[in-house]
Amino acid sequence: MIKRKVLTMAILLPLAFTLPSISFAATKGEDQLLIQTSTPKRNVETAFSSMVAWRREQAGVNKANGLTFIKGSKAKKPITDIEAARKFASALNGGINYEAPHDRGASADYTKGENKVLISNREGFDLIRITTRDYTNQALSYSIPGKSFNQANVDIAIDLVYSAAVEYIDNFASDIKLKSAGGFITVTIDNNSPIKLTTDGKTTKQLETELAQAIGSNASVSILPIYPNFTELKSRNYKAFDGGEVQLPKLNAKSISIDINDSGLGVLTKFSFPDIHTAESDPDNMIYIFLLLIAAALGYVFYSRKAGT
Repeated sequence: MIKRKVLTMAILLPLAFTLPSISFAATKGEDQLLIQTSTPKRNVETAFSSMVAWRREQAGVNKANGLTFIKGSKAKKPITDIEAARKFASALNGGINYEAPHDRGASADYTKGENKVLISNREGFDLIRITTRDYTNQALSYSIPGKSFNQANVDIAIDLVYSAAVEYIDNFASDIKLKSAGGFITVTIDNNSPIKLTTDGKTTKQLETELAQAIGSNASVSILPIYPNFTELKSRNYKAFDGGEVQLPKLNAKSISIDINDSGLGVLTKFSFPDIHTAESDPDNMIYIFLLLIAAALGYVFYSRKAGT
């Protein structure tokens, strides 16, 4: 009798994991990120871009990039905060339409006359990641409407980078200096006192360490990215991970603002949304689960036999 029960368990446990999971289609706007732009402070034209990734239940991940260039303060007609928001939304929607014309799972909504962009999931899709890459030195504020980042289960990462890494083409410019130009970085969480760091003579790694320490126990510097950076060999605008970022998992706050005021620096801000289908859609994870279940079942059979002798 015991052997039958053990055999039944050994068969049913793996089968339980092979059965389709019960999942519910995400409603439109269930995953959101509100971005508020400001007036760019760089005096030359610079890049302002974004990446969004989404999936439909157990299907594969789609991602799209939106890249726009922002005129500097010395231009005849400098870009305003409202124009920066409009261009940002237009570029991201263009990328979504190009990369997934039949599976558009995300949208960037801009309201005319406002300096805000709302990135949302479409019906039946889940947002997974959002990255903004800013080299314009504008203050950017982020929030999730009606929720804290902790309530939404969203992790945040702040990756300080050198602007020269994307503003000069390899082999076409000599003596490229990856360093800060001197200025400051200000990070404000909710209505707390702003955290202000001077940048002169400091590396991005030093600044990230200072920033994590200033934020406190909610933050840490990680040598592994919260998720892999998007890269493209043909474009200098998308750079690989540089080996360090400040991570704020499940931050118990409703907003965070990041203001870079140093022409030598830019910032990548990343938002990782919960992806409940990761294990289901990853064959390597499923194989690992099956091996564990088989090992557990065999171990139970062996123990039962030994106990019965």
